Amino acid sequence: MAMVRNQWCRVSLLAVLVQLSGCTEVLPTATDPPEEVEVEATVLFAEDADPVVAALPFVADELLVQPYPGVDMQAVTALYLSVGAIVLDELSDIDATVLRVPEDEFTAIAEQLADSGLIETVQKNYWLQAQAIPDDDLFTSQSYLPQVGAPEAWDVTTGDESIIVAVVDTGVDSNHPDLKDRIVDGWNIFDDDDAFDDVAGHGTRVAGVLAAATDNGEGVAGITWDNPLLAVRVGDDDGRASARHIASGILWALRNGAKVINVSFAPLWSNRIVKAAAQQAFNQGSLVIISSGNGGSTTTSTGYSEALFVSAVDRSDRFATFSDHGPFVDLSAPGVAIRTTDMGGSYGLPSGTSFAAPIVSGAAALAWSVNPQLRPVSIQEALFAGAVDLGDVGQDDKFGRGTIDVALAVDAAAAAIVESDETAPKLTITKPRSGSSLTGRFTAQVTATDRWGVADVVMSIDGIALATDTRASYRFAVDPANYETGTHTISFVATDFSGNMSEAESVSVTFGRRGSNSTGSASTIRFTSPNDGARVSGNVTIEASVSDSDGLATVEWFVDGVSMFSTSAGGRSTGVSFLWRTVDVDSGPHTITLVVTDSSGSQTSARLDLTKR
Repeated sequence: MAMVRNQWCRVSLLAVLVQLSGCTEVLPTATDPPEEVEVEATVLFAEDADPVVAALPFVADELLVQPYPGVDMQAVTALYLSVGAIVLDELSDIDATVLRVPEDEFTAIAEQLADSGLIETVQKNYWLQAQAIPDDDLFTSQSYLPQVGAPEAWDVTTGDESIIVAVVDTGVDSNHPDLKDRIVDGWNIFDDDDAFDDVAGHGTRVAGVLAAATDNGEGVAGITWDNPLLAVRVGDDDGRASARHIASGILWALRNGAKVINVSFAPLWSNRIVKAAAQQAFNQGSLVIISSGNGGSTTTSTGYSEALFVSAVDRSDRFATFSDHGPFVDLSAPGVAIRTTDMGGSYGLPSGTSFAAPIVSGAAALAWSVNPQLRPVSIQEALFAGAVDLGDVGQDDKFGRGTIDVALAVDAAAAAIVESDETAPKLTITKPRSGSSLTGRFTAQVTATDRWGVADVVMSIDGIALATDTRASYRFAVDPANYETGTHTISFVATDFSGNMSEAESVSVTFGRRGSNSTGSASTIRFTSPNDGARVSGNVTIEASVSDSDGLATVEWFVDGVSMFSTSAGGRSTGVSFLWRTVDVDSGPHTITLVVTDSSGSQTSARLDLTKR
């Protein structure tokens, strides 16, 4: 698999627009095919909005895609053929497909998939790096164990054989004296065989922190003593793993009984494919724990609630300067000079968030061991309850809820009550609005929440169940061309894992046809000043006339993909303007985009290319 560095990115405008570092967006125009106007366009390579992710290498001839629930899969198959993509692998548990594409057509094919209206997610198959930094020989003992209260936790439990832990990494040294009797099974996702032995050393170090044989008279002590270990190899001998291999490793561990799944690769805080796998694990009763990363960078990403992200502290509970941080961080744990197992039966003192994460994974396994009936959210709450608040009061971007205390987490889990779940999920329809007139393929969207997790959301049209979505956010593709023109009822029901079903929420909409005299046609946008391609400077007033037979709702102006001004609009036709102040704008080409939303919620966009002198 070839590897390239990220050098290109694009964001479609009908979804959330973001300014991508070092990139110029290719935006839809008013001349797009009218049947796609009401589609919520797929954000192409949305993760690249984060400069840390944008700098990652990726597999040069692979794309990861997830079709919308509800689409015609024959149409999806035909789409793959039409753009020259070959199905390489299926991650059926998360409805994801790995496509092989020609390297020289990578961008063009990705764009066609995103603009098709059939595909919800188009993502590069990023290479992620195992998160370790060089050894530090200053420490000669496992000082982190009393630091996190592990000996006190062992007075309560040393683990339970029914709670399996998994290390999704570069493999594990199956001959290491401190690990060989702890491994109960494993798989090599990278080569698709049973040779799961470590090829880089990283997984062996992570496994030792989590589950090294303890009280055996030699070596080091793991956080867990009695929890069985699954060794899942997803990485190569350079310590790298692709996003799709990590997601596949999580799913393999889940299918083979793992309750706690450790992933010490980064950055994963915004990776949609790994997020989907973590959601699947959470929904089926398991918990994924991920290292924050060692770049020392800050991100605004909030991560995802179905997994826990762990930053690192030193032996004095000071934040480790190498640790990545941001709102996504949930907990912290020691990650500097962690005594653990190493290749060839040896031991080392590596540092990194890679070795903070398995401390939290071990805490989760021990907490589950004292109360195996708890659901993942209760284990999360026990870990949070056992966190020692550091830094700013409450949750912060460096320590999250605080540094883990294993003994306190175990006590919190032991005291937790296994609650009966008789509360149905809460469901709200966000798109479309009741009364909308819809003539082109569009995206229906709902929010669904439940304390214990939402199992699925089912969409029905006119009382017939048509599609099921098991991953948030819950979005469905609907094509009015498949229905009679006229009024139809779209309804949704959410179900949790106890079988509680929400009340059906419905909207009444009108389906029409493009090119007919029915309502729902695209808005008309005409720029009147300045002319397309004009050279400008100073304060530039950009003017346009807009109209829509359904009535106008809002207009929004973007400069190079960044939203600058939004205002409401009324009637069916009006003139609009925007004052662009170019004094602080770089010389060269820039794109002005106007997005018009009509009263039915449909959006149309047009662009004006100008050059700053």
